[in-house]
Amino acid sequence: MKWLLLVVISAFAVFGSVKKNSFDKKENNSSRKTYSSFAVLELFTSEGCSSCPPADRLLPRLATANTNIIPLSFHVDYWDHLGWKDRFSDAEYSERQKAYARQLRLESIYTPQLIINGEYELVGSNRSTAEADINKALKEKSAVAVNIDEVKKENNKLLIGCSLTGSLNQAEVAAALVQRHAETEVKTGENGGARLTHTNVVRSFVQKAAKDKMQFEVEIPHDLNEDNLLLVVYTHEKKNLKITGVAVWEGRQ
Repeated sequence: MKWLLLVVISAFAVFGSVKKNSFDKKENNSSRKTYSSFAVLELFTSEGCSSCPPADRLLPRLATANTNIIPLSFHVDYWDHLGWKDRFSDAEYSERQKAYARQLRLESIYTPQLIINGEYELVGSNRSTAEADINKALKEKSAVAVNIDEVKKENNKLLIGCSLTGSLNQAEVAAALVQRHAETEVKTGENGGARLTHTNVVRSFVQKAAKDKMQFEVEIPHDLNEDNLLLVVYTHEKKNLKITGVAVWEGRQ
C-alpha cells in the first residue's frame, strides 16, 4: 500500500512539472527574429467604423509580400460611443495615433489609418500607396538591433528580457503583445450584422525609455490563448517617432 501511494504521488508530481513547464518548453523552441530591414505596419482601426473592414482585410495581404513586413492592428476607442463597443479598443491606442498626427502635422485623426515605420502615413485601405511606401521602408537599414533574449510566463504576465545595440540616444522601446487572429460578430453600429476578421490585434502595450538591457512585464488577457499570441518589440526615435529596429518572438510551434 505504501509503495502504491508513492507511485501515485510521483505520477502527480511529474504531471504537475510538465504542466508548469509547458510554456518554457515552447519558449525554448520558439522562433525569435531580429530584422536588418523591416516595415512595421501600424493600422489604426475600429469595429465601429464602416470604412475599416477593407483595411482590416488588406493588412494581412500586404504582409504576405515579404517576411520582413510586420503588421499590427491598434483598435482606437473614439468610435465606441457611436453604436458599437469594440472589445479590442483602448484609449492608449487613440493617444498613440494622436501622437503620430502631431508629429506628421495632420489636421485630425481618422480610421482606417496606416502608419509605416512611423514615417509614412496613408489611408489604410489604399493598397497601391501602401505597397509603394512599404518598398521604400524595406530599403532602409535598422539603426537599432533588437534582440529578445528571454520570454517567460508568470501567472498572467509575460516576463521579457531584451538587449539593444545601436543608436539609443533619445530612443524609446515598445513591447506589443498581439493576438494573431480574431473574429467578431458585430451586432449594432455601422458594421451591424457583419462578421469582421482581424490580424495581429495589439492586446497589451508597454513603452519605456531605451537602454542596452531591458526588462518588460506584459499582461496576457485572460481570453488570449498561448497558441494565438505573438510578441513584437520595436524601438523608435522619441523626437520624430520613426521606428528604428524591431524583433519578433513567436511562441507557437
